[in-house]
Amino acid sequence: MQADVDLDVDLEPEAGAFRMKGTYTLVNRHDVPLARFALSGGDAWTDVRWTLDGKDVTPEDRAGLYVFTPSAPLAPGASLKVGFQYQGRVPDGVSRVGGALREFILPSGVVLTSEEPTFAPVVGYQEERGVDRKENRYEPRVYPDDFYEGPTETAWGSGLPFPFRIRLSGPEAYTLNSVGVRESDTVKDGRRTTVWRSDHPVSFFNIIAGKWTRVEGENTTVFHHPAHGFNVKEMSRGLEAARRYYSEWFHPFPWKELKLSEFAGLDNYAQGFPTNITFSESIGFLTRTTPESNAVLLVTAHEAAHQWWGNLLIPGKGPGGNVLSEGMSHYSALKLIEQLDGPEARAQNAKRMEERYGKDRRVDGEQPLVKLDGSREGDTVVLYEKGGWTFWMLEELMGRPAMHAGLHAFLQRYMNNEDHPVLQDFLAVMRPFAPDAAAFDAFTRQAFFEVVVPEYRVTDATVTKEGAQWVTAATVTNVGTGRMPVDVAVVKGERTATDFHEARVRVDPVAGVAARVTVRSDFAPERLVVDPDVRVLQLRREQALAPLTVP
Repeated sequence: MQADVDLDVDLEPEAGAFRMKGTYTLVNRHDVPLARFALSGGDAWTDVRWTLDGKDVTPEDRAGLYVFTPSAPLAPGASLKVGFQYQGRVPDGVSRVGGALREFILPSGVVLTSEEPTFAPVVGYQEERGVDRKENRYEPRVYPDDFYEGPTETAWGSGLPFPFRIRLSGPEAYTLNSVGVRESDTVKDGRRTTVWRSDHPVSFFNIIAGKWTRVEGENTTVFHHPAHGFNVKEMSRGLEAARRYYSEWFHPFPWKELKLSEFAGLDNYAQGFPTNITFSESIGFLTRTTPESNAVLLVTAHEAAHQWWGNLLIPGKGPGGNVLSEGMSHYSALKLIEQLDGPEARAQNAKRMEERYGKDRRVDGEQPLVKLDGSREGDTVVLYEKGGWTFWMLEELMGRPAMHAGLHAFLQRYMNNEDHPVLQDFLAVMRPFAPDAAAFDAFTRQAFFEVVVPEYRVTDATVTKEGAQWVTAATVTNVGTGRMPVDVAVVKGERTATDFHEARVRVDPVAGVAARVTVRSDFAPERLVVDPDVRVLQLRREQALAPLTVP
């Protein structure tokens, strides 16, 4: 396990090449001596040289898996320093099949990460290396129901965070970014040298470089192509709000800086490395915001949330683990949107998430959240959209103060912990904070351990006049699955208008059972709406309403 990382990387964007020299300090955190250990290397590395505690060594090369055998087994708690030096190209030639590039060194910019051994060794053996989803992926690993009991290994990165330093060198025209704080930035003979050092330990790292304009905020910076400034103001607003509110809601942000950098749209993704978020130009910088969905703020808020969910807290390896990263980040984004732009903005974004879930889920193959492992078609939309919605509904059930107190306790328990949590661990920490334990158990059993989604229908809606009041009666049926308390409202006008009126009741329709609903109002209602505030995940929301005719 890494205890310290020190790297020197020279970048040559015009040649698509790099040179690496660095050291990892590794610690044996097992209870028994370690006779051997392995580092995964890159396929395109050349002139590779290794050292152990400063002495040249030749590890066994098993097709890029470098296996080291120290002169004496490494005792529990003992450490050694692995040195490495090599060069490479990214990409190494032209692909026969084409497609996206997640990492690259090109004249347009540089994107390199520690997720794969593209430019830096990865500690241990990579299970997914050489596996192609279409060609040679077989049945996924089957985990026992109690797999999470006892220490659970990390889903990614280092088991515990480590100090990090990197010296980057490249052509003067490029800004060279990595994680942490910039200690120095100098230019000599047309070469720029920038040194970054972590001001708080990190669990993984990246490099991104480009010819950018920068926009400074309060301890935030957005680096972008000079012609791509359309959404930068909104990104800056999201970053600054995330630092403030996520620190209040979850845990204080431990690093000094938070920056976001643009890269060429050779792939369509964003990633939230510690202090150093990266956005493809096509996922944020050139995205159009509409009244129905502020995609720029949603993606910015989601990636900023990974500073907490995925960096400060790294989930456990196994089913349900990644929901604590991606699902929690989507939940956080919904909260931030509501904080900044109000309930209606949150509701509109939640509807878009709900629509994607309803469209892309695979009904015959969907797994409960605690069983979700990413191996099935349709898992991604469950991970993000349903995961984010489920945490939102959990907050609705528990109440905001109790939810925040539970999240603080959860992070406090599992940050810097060699036991990495999955959903069962999360729920065990949250339950004592629930004001109603029975309601907590009923909701979490359905939402996390089963696959249930309500789907409401309104039939036989009538309106009668009784004195000064209008009485609306209708039948509400949950033709889907599960049982969730939900509001039913009669409304007049548009929610954003000054002359908007509504009256509501709460019902708890059991799946397959029709419930007769009566709503009294002192205005003539125009329509009946199930879940008017968009607080219950459901299918075919557009059918959960009915126009009304008054006498």
